[in-house]
Amino acid sequence: MEVVQTVTPGGSPAAEGSEPTPEHGSRPERVRWGRERGPGAPGDRLAPRLGPPSPELEPFHNRLPLLDPRDGDLGATPHQITPDLALAEAQFVALDCETTGHFPHRMVELGAVRFQLGAVADGQAPRQFLESLVHTTDHINPYARRVHGISRSMLTGAPPLHRVALTFHHFARGAIPVEHSADAFDTRLVAKALDRPPPKYHLDTSRIAGSLFGLRDTIGLEKLCDRLGVTHRQPHFALADAEATAECLVELVQIGIRERGWSTLGDVLAVGMPPEPRPLERTRVHAREGSDAAPVEPGGPTRRRRHRGGRRRRGTPAVTPSADGGA
Repeated sequence: MEVVQTVTPGGSPAAEGSEPTPEHGSRPERVRWGRERGPGAPGDRLAPRLGPPSPELEPFHNRLPLLDPRDGDLGATPHQITPDLALAEAQFVALDCETTGHFPHRMVELGAVRFQLGAVADGQAPRQFLESLVHTTDHINPYARRVHGISRSMLTGAPPLHRVALTFHHFARGAIPVEHSADAFDTRLVAKALDRPPPKYHLDTSRIAGSLFGLRDTIGLEKLCDRLGVTHRQPHFALADAEATAECLVELVQIGIRERGWSTLGDVLAVGMPPEPRPLERTRVHAREGSDAAPVEPGGPTRRRRHRGGRRRRGTPAVTPSADGGA
């Protein structure tokens, strides 16, 4: 019986059916865990990660080129937005941001969808899409990296934050920002990147849903999509989350029109506008009785009270000395 031999990568013959042996001195490849390698230099073009939902909408994806601060100013919007504006005429821009996942939050991706309720109801005027990764050298939290799937190596060639925020500012001119966040986190994150206050009017789909459905707790975007029958093509992708937010707003407004008679933008703002951020206030610190120290006014420096003595173990009773000095 003839034995057929094969040549292993190391060059030594091996009999058929036998397991190949590793080369002498070679070690099996191991998965290495540790800090991510930093990204390369930023780029000069928008860097999409997901792309348009269909080939027919390709011409409406990233129509606006990446802007430079010298290309335009940050003036007021050309269209006047008032609460008495009819819902059919109002324009909205749904946005979502992915971040590094720790304080201070740094943006790593932005997605936005601009639409008009009247055009959506009539099936006219396709929506416009804006999507790009954002360059940053900050460390991305491992949990956030598992959620949105963005690593620092993917940010090589992505544009810097200020240019992406400026492009979004021009993309959203004359439209009301919409997001699925009870504290307008994404809107204020973009405003902070531009060093300007957030827009006067903005909407939160979780608040609108809570008002219409009588919810006590904040509902997540995926649960809201399931309840409204909205298709969410890729959770935790910025553009897909913005698309789902836009679809949810359309469905919620239709419910409000049927059940509550909404007709103007002010009707939606009354139930869906997040509150203003509360300023941090320091309480007045009173001086001890018999002390010469003056009380500290609010806003001034405060002293942290020092606790003397060691930490007592939990469950160990305190020992008090007796009157004769014994324990």
